[in-house]
Amino acid sequence: MGLLRVLLALSVALSHLGDFRGFGIAGGFAAVQMFYMISGFYMATILTGKYDPRRDIAVFYSNRLLRIYSIYLVCLLISLAAYIAIYAAGQGGWLAYVIANIGRIDGLGRLWLAFTSIAIVGQESTLFLELKDGALAFTPNGPGGETPVWVFMPIPQAWSISLELMFYALVPFLIRNKTNVLIGIVAAALVARVAVYAAGYDHDPWLSRFFPFELALFVLGMIARRIYDSAVITLQHRTQVAVALAFVILTCAVRELVVDVGLHVVWVYYAAGLIGLPCLFAVTRHSKADQFLGSFSYPLYLIHWTVMMFYDAFAVQLNLPATGSVARAAICVTVSLVVSWIVVVSVEAPLDRYRQKRLLRMQGRPPAFGAAAG
Repeated sequence: MGLLRVLLALSVALSHLGDFRGFGIAGGFAAVQMFYMISGFYMATILTGKYDPRRDIAVFYSNRLLRIYSIYLVCLLISLAAYIAIYAAGQGGWLAYVIANIGRIDGLGRLWLAFTSIAIVGQESTLFLELKDGALAFTPNGPGGETPVWVFMPIPQAWSISLELMFYALVPFLIRNKTNVLIGIVAAALVARVAVYAAGYDHDPWLSRFFPFELALFVLGMIARRIYDSAVITLQHRTQVAVALAFVILTCAVRELVVDVGLHVVWVYYAAGLIGLPCLFAVTRHSKADQFLGSFSYPLYLIHWTVMMFYDAFAVQLNLPATGSVARAAICVTVSLVVSWIVVVSVEAPLDRYRQKRLLRMQGRPPAFGAAAG
């Protein structure tokens, strides 16, 4: 499912950069939530094929944290270096914003912002907080105000990685449950979401950033893996290919459907994922090219914002294409892909080999055939 993951990462990048003449692939909102489903599918896959969810829970956690934090910290260092360069050149930017406004926040608030910037966990909270009388205070109305709190995050889109870490913490326990229980969790989360929407909170940040609601998407991904085991795996290959191709095409059309029909259409997309993800997995599971392509998705998701900030800081000075132009989006995406390739080759690939060797050493047995990378 590497191609799908890259398409989703590009969807998020384009939602920040500006679409290619109206083409935004899935759109940032649907892309983030489909990432949750993919995570649920993959975690269910490796916990049923590579890890024993009871015996190997420690190595599962440590391997996940090793992957998430190693790449995040590398991208964080790149981002901080870029922001320092922007500030040193007199172009303001993120560092100028922090220096100008951090004094307005009390000590506890500063500590929380520093902690979550490094630890990732809790970053979504900045979208539920506002600055009030020098302190960070909860607001149900979303990010905004004179001094938006989320802007203090050097990689602001990493809030979704915080939710992913919470999913990983729960998945060894969720995987032990019967499918009926998982369906019950999805139903409960959806009912809670509808109730909150009905109360008037059908807007950001409740749409995709509140963990109890988003757990439904992750668990749907787990259910999709069980659909693969029980039904999709027996389908003819040409049927799997046809469904997988249709799902990729649907992914590329989601943003336009949202514009034309409304935001609720994304739930049709997620429902399609219950069949689309298993078929796409069946078709691509043995493809090394697809796996390599998929490795770009995480660093691309993290680094594109920094590339955009760096570009915009020097665009006028260097006479680069203006903000909002297709050329600007193309340049930023290209640079982001190049940086992602460097991170994949120099950090992710060696680290993945180490994680696999570590897993085999700790388990004392070979991995299950066809298991996804853990």
